[in-house]
Amino acid sequence: MSIDELVGDVELAQAALKALSPELGAAFVALAEQSVRRGIDYAKLGLNWDHPQSRIEYRQCQGTSFMKRASQERQALSQKAMLQLAQQLASAKQQAQEQLLIAAFCQEIGAPGLAASATITGVVAALAGELLLPLRALNEGVDSPNGNMQTTFGGSKVPRAPVRATVDALSSAVLAGSFAEWRYTNPVGRRQLEGLSDEQIAQWREPSRTSHGGGLVVHEDAPGELGFFWATKIGGPSHGFDLEGQCLLPLLCNARHKVLLFTDPAWPHNHPVGRAHFRLLWVAGSEPPKPVLWLETVNVDFSAGRSINPRGWLAAGLAHAVQKADAMGVALSVEGYHSRTLSEMVGAKGAVREVRDALVLRPSNGVVEASDYLTNKHDWVQLEEEITPPLRRALYEPQRPAQRAVSLVCACVMRDI
Repeated sequence: MSIDELVGDVELAQAALKALSPELGAAFVALAEQSVRRGIDYAKLGLNWDHPQSRIEYRQCQGTSFMKRASQERQALSQKAMLQLAQQLASAKQQAQEQLLIAAFCQEIGAPGLAASATITGVVAALAGELLLPLRALNEGVDSPNGNMQTTFGGSKVPRAPVRATVDALSSAVLAGSFAEWRYTNPVGRRQLEGLSDEQIAQWREPSRTSHGGGLVVHEDAPGELGFFWATKIGGPSHGFDLEGQCLLPLLCNARHKVLLFTDPAWPHNHPVGRAHFRLLWVAGSEPPKPVLWLETVNVDFSAGRSINPRGWLAAGLAHAVQKADAMGVALSVEGYHSRTLSEMVGAKGAVREVRDALVLRPSNGVVEASDYLTNKHDWVQLEEEITPPLRRALYEPQRPAQRAVSLVCACVMRDI
C-alpha cells in the first residue's frame, strides 16, 4: 500500500511528506505501514498460536490475525489517527513534528505514557527495526485477558507486577535509543557479568560479525541490538513476542543473553534467516567464578522452506563462537555430539573435552528464564540465583585464557564449510 492509501487522503499524505525531512518522512511512512496495513489487536486477541510464525509473514500480512474483526477495527482506528497526524505534520515545525511522531508511535504500541521520556532517535530506530508490533504485543500482552504472559508453558504462575515493570523498562530503553546500553548496565545485568574484566565485558558486548564461505555472515545482530526482538520468529513460534511473550524477555533484558544470527545471501529478504541462542554463564563451584560461553542449536526460518540450504551453518556458528571465546579468553560449551567437529576446528590452539558441569544462573532481569537446554522446564520464574543439574557438554578451552582481546568484526573469513 502507498502512503496515500495508508493515510486515506492523497493531498494530506503528500503535504505531510513534503513538510518532513527525509528521516522523519521515512518514519511517518513506516509508522503508517506498520500500524495500518500490518495492524494486529493484541489487546483483544491476546498472544497465541494464531499469529504469524515468521518475520516475512508479518511483512506480507499472511495469516488470520490481520483479518479478524478486532484487528480490522484497530487498523481503521490507526488510519484515522494517521490522517489526523498527516494534517498536523503538514503545518508543524520540526521539533513539533518530532513530538507528534513520538506521541503517535507510543499510542500505537499501547504505551502512551512513555512519550514524555521518548526521543525521536529511539522512535526512528524502532520503526526502522519494525518494532511497532513487537512492542505492542509485549505492552498489551501483559494485561490482555486473552494473553499468556501470566503463565509459563508448564502452567506455573508468572507474577504480573515485575513483568509489567520489565516491559515498561525495556520499552523505555528502546524509545530513549539506549536499549543495548540498558541491557548491559542495569544493576541485574551488571551482576550477571560480575567477574569479567572490563576488556572481557567490552568483547562480550560487541555485536561481533564473521564472514564465511558463500557469503554467509554470522553476527550478534548489530549496534543497538533491536534485531533481538525478531530473533525468535526465526525457526519457531515459541518464545516469540506474540506467543509466550514472557519467554522473549530473558533475551531482551539479560546482559548474559545474546543470539547468533545467520544472514545468507540465498535468502532474498533483508533479515537473518537463522539463529542460535548464545549466553554467558558461570560454572558452579569454581573459584574464582569461571565464565563459559554457552551455544545452543541453530534454527532455520520456517518460511525459508527448501529455498535455503543450511549446510555449513553449524560449522560457521561454531567458528564464530570459538573466535569469541578466544577474544574473551573464556571457555566455550556446545552440545556433546559436536565434540569432534569442534576439536578439528580448534586444532592445536586449545583443548576440547567432555564435561558434566552444573551452571550458575544469576537472577534474570527478564523475570523468567527460558531454555530447553539448561533445564527441562522450558520457561520458569527465575528471580533468585539457581544452579542447573550437571549437563553433559563439549568444552573448548583456549590455551591462553588471558590472551589479547581481538575485535571479531570481519575477523573470520573462511572457505566453504
